[in-house]
Amino acid sequence: MNPLRPKVAGESVKLICSCVRNASALLDGREKLVPVNNEPRDGDLVLVRCLDGKGAYDHVEDETGAAVRIYPGDVFVALLGTRRSGTNLVGEVPDRPLATGDPLDLVAQGGLVATCVAVPAYYGSRAMPVEVVGFPGNGRIVNIADAPVIPIADIAPEPTDTPVLFVCGTSAEVGKTTLVCNLGIAAKRCRPNMRIAAIKACGTGRARDRLHYRDANYDVVTDFVDAGMPSTYDVDVERFRAMLRTLIRHCADRADLVVVEIGGDLLEARAPEALEIMVELQASCVLVTNDAMGACDGLRRLDALGSPPLRIGSLKQNSRSLADRLGVPLETILEMGDPAASERLVELVI
Repeated sequence: MNPLRPKVAGESVKLICSCVRNASALLDGREKLVPVNNEPRDGDLVLVRCLDGKGAYDHVEDETGAAVRIYPGDVFVALLGTRRSGTNLVGEVPDRPLATGDPLDLVAQGGLVATCVAVPAYYGSRAMPVEVVGFPGNGRIVNIADAPVIPIADIAPEPTDTPVLFVCGTSAEVGKTTLVCNLGIAAKRCRPNMRIAAIKACGTGRARDRLHYRDANYDVVTDFVDAGMPSTYDVDVERFRAMLRTLIRHCADRADLVVVEIGGDLLEARAPEALEIMVELQASCVLVTNDAMGACDGLRRLDALGSPPLRIGSLKQNSRSLADRLGVPLETILEMGDPAASERLVELVI
């Protein structure tokens, strides 16, 4: 047994997953395992044991964001979490009691476990199976919302004068995070003394995007997990709105420019509500797309909100063809690989 492994409820565990952001407040080292969770909720901490080291994901991010390989028999602290990704796994938190020995699946690399109901064929594998060891706590179930890094404000924050730019896209893996990072690098290049902040507003929780933001010179980085949400698929609408307003205010108080990334597409995970917050703030936005037809629907949705994008970005499309097909001026198309174009966008927003 590795003596360096942390102890949780008397069990030697390989890691605490990256979606547990405030472990010292949630786990004090003296907790005992609760054998049954009668009303499982997104964000409940759960100790699980890997049953088979092979699966769609065979790594879990630890508290530092490092990807750690999981082998049969490994025990780690995970979170119950819903996921309905358009390009990755779909998992649902069971609506029945969960007990020691019950089967679950690893549905996200940030450490979310649920009952997997769909895996895209391109993975070539099922979800990695795990079993419940127990629920760490002293007679009660512990949830990450019990000790958030950034508590959600009870009342709507006051409006901010800090410029806010939303980055949204027509699908996952379309280049939104790449653009956010390009903007961070560009902002520091053209205005070295400007403080900048980045927020991941919705989707499935993990550490990777926040680490990318930090690498791209953002002074303040945060996401919905910091506010106590492992994902935003099953979040109450008003709680989501309060969360995003809180994170934007938190960042606006600490930065001269706030960039908000809407994860996934514009259809689910509370992306429509994130767009409503964008309109409420009269914020600017950039639409990132893989193709002209996806961009057409994205533009239609944004136009209906009265908030057409400043720019339409794409990593793969021919800019002139995209502009022609969408019937927009060529200068509307953002050359995402051009550093000067990112600098021009930063200057336009601020």
